[in-house]
Amino acid sequence: MARKKWKQRAAVGALGKDLTRRSRGKCELCAGKDQPMPWELPPFPEEPAMDRTLLACGRCRGWLEGGDIRQVEAHFLETAIWADEPAVKLAAARLLLVIDGADDPWVRDALEAVDIDAATGEMRQHAAS
Repeated sequence: MARKKWKQRAAVGALGKDLTRRSRGKCELCAGKDQPMPWELPPFPEEPAMDRTLLACGRCRGWLEGGDIRQVEAHFLETAIWADEPAVKLAAARLLLVIDGADDPWVRDALEAVDIDAATGEMRQHAAS
């Protein structure tokens, strides 16, 4: 999946109180407390939405922005992939897709937990039976 640089919108800050309440003021990916801030997952909906936004710490925001992911630091993504919140699950899956060492068993196993399209970076939608 190609990583495009997305500029975050100021309007996403309006979700800050709800995100802080939902996450208890911690990064929703790693549970870190290092400057958690709202992060909106592209492509952006017309208006910022909770199911496309998460609270992310400085390290996780850097990774979401395209920074190099240190695999040894990223094992928390194994847990984040199971999150109930769609934005957290999607962010974790996207990070796992681009991690260096994607052939490692723990990365493969974590990615098998979700149905994400590697080409688009979006969760596949399944028709209801």
